[in-house]
Amino acid sequence: MLTLILAVCCLGFTILAVVVLYANYRNSSNRWLGGFALGALLWLLANLLANNASNASTNLLFSRLTLVGAALLPLTYLFFCVSFTRARLSRVTRLGFYMPVALLLATLPTKLYIASISPDGKEINPGIAYGALLLVLTAYFTYGTVLLVGEYRRSKQMRRRQLYYILLGTILTVVPAMTLSAVLPLLGYSQGVEAAPALSIIFALFTTVAILKHHLFDIRFFVVRAATYGFTTLLVSLFYALPAVWVLTRLSHVHLSVSEVFELAIVLLVLAVLYRYVIRWFDHLTKHIFYRNYYDPQDVLDRFGNLLAHTIETDRLQQESKQIIIDTLNVSFVEFWLEGSAAAERAELLFGQGFTQNVLLLDDDTLNHREVIDRLKQDGIAVIVQLRTTRDKPGYIALGAKKSGELFSEKDTRLLNTIADELAISFQNALHFEEIQNFNLLLQERVGKATSQLRRSNHRLRELDSTKDDFISMASHQLRTPLTSVKGYLSMVLEGDAGELNNNQRKLLEQSYRSSQQMVFLISDLLNLSRLNTGKFVIEPTPVDLSELVQFEVGQLEETARSRNISLKYERPAKFPSLMLDETKIHQVVMNFIDNAIYYTPSGGTVTIALRETPGYVEYTVKDTGIGVPKDAQRKLFSKFFRADNAQKARPDGTGLGLFMAKKVVAAQGGALIFESEEGKGSTFGFRFNKAKHVVSPPGATDTKAALH
Repeated sequence: MLTLILAVCCLGFTILAVVVLYANYRNSSNRWLGGFALGALLWLLANLLANNASNASTNLLFSRLTLVGAALLPLTYLFFCVSFTRARLSRVTRLGFYMPVALLLATLPTKLYIASISPDGKEINPGIAYGALLLVLTAYFTYGTVLLVGEYRRSKQMRRRQLYYILLGTILTVVPAMTLSAVLPLLGYSQGVEAAPALSIIFALFTTVAILKHHLFDIRFFVVRAATYGFTTLLVSLFYALPAVWVLTRLSHVHLSVSEVFELAIVLLVLAVLYRYVIRWFDHLTKHIFYRNYYDPQDVLDRFGNLLAHTIETDRLQQESKQIIIDTLNVSFVEFWLEGSAAAERAELLFGQGFTQNVLLLDDDTLNHREVIDRLKQDGIAVIVQLRTTRDKPGYIALGAKKSGELFSEKDTRLLNTIADELAISFQNALHFEEIQNFNLLLQERVGKATSQLRRSNHRLRELDSTKDDFISMASHQLRTPLTSVKGYLSMVLEGDAGELNNNQRKLLEQSYRSSQQMVFLISDLLNLSRLNTGKFVIEPTPVDLSELVQFEVGQLEETARSRNISLKYERPAKFPSLMLDETKIHQVVMNFIDNAIYYTPSGGTVTIALRETPGYVEYTVKDTGIGVPKDAQRKLFSKFFRADNAQKARPDGTGLGLFMAKKVVAAQGGALIFESEEGKGSTFGFRFNKAKHVVSPPGATDTKAALH
């Protein structure tokens, strides 16, 4: 049973190797995965032969051969991971990975790894270097898996699913297989060694799923070719091999059995299939002998096309282009002289003679500037190729003489001309790309510096803003106390406590009283603004008789209205509920709306104040016949410090804080503003509160008049 399983595994890895390599053998990932499959095949075959060995010495031989496959598996797996994830390894690092495997192959026949095997072939005695080999190979698998895990985290969608199946197959295969075939024998338990190779089929299955279901490698071309060869073989068998055998038997009068006919047909079929490969091999051999420097220009151009399609870096473009030219023309060296270099300036002298071709052979005796040409020849340069587009000249390519001593042919010149056209555009794009990259780096650096400066400036502005808030708060508190005293004494004088006043004295004192009142309101606005900025703006609701509060404010501003020839009307309701509001702050809003209406209404106008109660709301409105608010200014009217142009002309001393603070106070208490206006016809300002949330239940009147005084 175990032999059958190992045979199936061998077949599976053979198919996997053929599919992967035939799909695209030029791709390094395909080559390394194909190498992994071949290493697994070698490991499985050696195990199969060891399990069926007739004696202990043969078993020992094949058991030692299993180590070759066992060493190739981690190595090829590691380099598959490196290629698939595009990880960069230096040449020294790559050489370091090859060394343990090379050392194993050199010392395989010795007792370093497998010292001996029991006569029945069931138990393996590890050598002194077996443990070290195990650690090295485990490190290979671990490093490769780490690379795949990192790529899995960076990848998305299809590639992520591919990596998932590869990783899962690796873990489910390597961990138990290493345990059974390596770790346990090292500890003295060899019973599971025979079963370990069978686990490799798990990796083959998961890799097959990744290939077929998630397109790990594009095998459509392979499937098409395989189907083509299969049908071709069938048709050749039916219409060529079998009729040929039948004709031969008839002509020779030889009687063959059915099995012999089919055997002869198979031989003829194999010869027919191998014929094209034999011809190709002899063709390659004769070309190598008689046309050692022969090359196919189309193959070279295909290599360049593949390079230019996948490369944008200038350095890589130079290095790989050099290698293609050296391999093709067998020249001693290739150099790139980019625009602006001293060598490019010398080449420009030669091409400046009206030379129309991109390729300049220095053996041409018709060229001028012989001293420049002689100096170039002394440096071993035989050909200079100009990279030229319709607008720019990115540079030149300098080629050394051919190693064979042959001269450059017309075929070489045509190839270099074609290469020059393609490379010129690619170098131009690469240089522009680098310029963009450098500009991006410079831009990022400048943006970083500007951002850093902006952060420092913002931090400084926040500090200044905080200082400003502290100053406003302190100044407002300090000004409030003396202004209250001034206002109080003015009120006492106006009420006659200091004696009778004549009309002129009363008029001057009333003006002083109104100014002090305005200053008190301004200080209150500044204090509330400071509290808003510092997060200390607090609403303290108490029962308020809004009807009485409005009446008080109307009484306070009647004298101001009369002095401006404004008719001030208050439509006081007979009954109005008490509301839960912040009395001080709502008092300021009520006053602000009336005061604004008086100041922005021309002489002879009317200001109407109303309190209304609806089933769901209570409303306070102040309607005037004043200058109104322009339509384009209405959306910004309640912004901090904003004042419309006509308002600035009518009242130059305004601050633009009153309406801003009114909006904040009403919104903070759960109310909504009322605003309507038409320029030149007047405005309506007010607020609305929900009765269900603000009416005191049971309703009761509160004597706010005393508090207001």
